[in-house]
Amino acid sequence: MTDPWAQTAPLTPQRPRGFSPGTVAVLATATVLLAVAGLAIGWFAAGDGDPKVQTSASPSAVISPTADASPSELPSPTPTVEPSAASPAPDGPRMPNVAGKDFQSIRRQIMADFKVTVTVQFDQDGEAGHIVKTEPAADLPVRPGTSVKLYVAGPIVDVDVPTLVGTSCEEAKKALVAAGLRVGPYPAEKVGMVTAATAEAGTKLRWNTEVSLTCETAAPPSPAAG
Repeated sequence: MTDPWAQTAPLTPQRPRGFSPGTVAVLATATVLLAVAGLAIGWFAAGDGDPKVQTSASPSAVISPTADASPSELPSPTPTVEPSAASPAPDGPRMPNVAGKDFQSIRRQIMADFKVTVTVQFDQDGEAGHIVKTEPAADLPVRPGTSVKLYVAGPIVDVDVPTLVGTSCEEAKKALVAAGLRVGPYPAEKVGMVTAATAEAGTKLRWNTEVSLTCETAAPPSPAAG
């Protein structure tokens, strides 16, 4: 007869010890959520209300305001230059049209009116003694202190020597220039009265011939003998 108590109950399979994979995943997820929540609480406690905003590890350098460039000085007003009385105006004297006229009278007139020196170039084609053209040309400005050139038809002319002896040295010099002669060296002085000249009055000399003047000042009277 079989002993009923001899039969053993079927063995129940033993569950493995430890957590199942699903449990491990749940725990891991919970740990991550807790960590994020703690980090958010830390951000709020630090005064940053937005946990999405990340702060840099090192404080940002404070940018000092750029110093304004030193103000540029105001441009100095350009001084107004008053025209000098000696400077010719832009619409100042101009060369007249003197072509065909006698050169000697025109030469003296130009020297007096424009305060310039006048040179003469002869041997031009045309009527002898008459002006062919000028430099500067007609209607161009003539500036004081410059030179005007006359181109004259015909050969070089002879001129009369003016009275020199007995006149002042300055007057004799002007008379020579006006006649078309050239003042040469002064053997003695350049002031005083002309006591001698290398050409006599009334004689003829070729144009631009040099004439020297001897000028002397009056000697002081000698003291009377005591």
